[in-house]
Amino acid sequence: MTTSSGEAATSRLENLEDELTSERARVIERGCVDREWFQRTLRELIEWLPETELTLIAALGRIVRSAPK
Repeated sequence: MTTSSGEAATSRLENLEDELTSERARVIERGCVDREWFQRTLRELIEWLPETELTLIAALGRIVRSAPK
C-alpha cells in the first residue's frame, strides 16, 4: 500500500498496528475504547490514507461501535 502522497505506507501501517495492539490491551483493562485515542488515530489515518482505501477507516469504526460505552 502507498500513502496518499505516493510513499510506501509500511512504517505507518506498522505504527498503526502497534497503536491498535496497545489500545486493545488498555481496552481489556478499562472495558472501553478511549474516545480521544480513537479520534486522534482516525485523524492521523485520514491524513495519509489514500481515498481508495476505506477498509481501514471502516474497521476502526467497527471497533469503536462494538465497544461498550
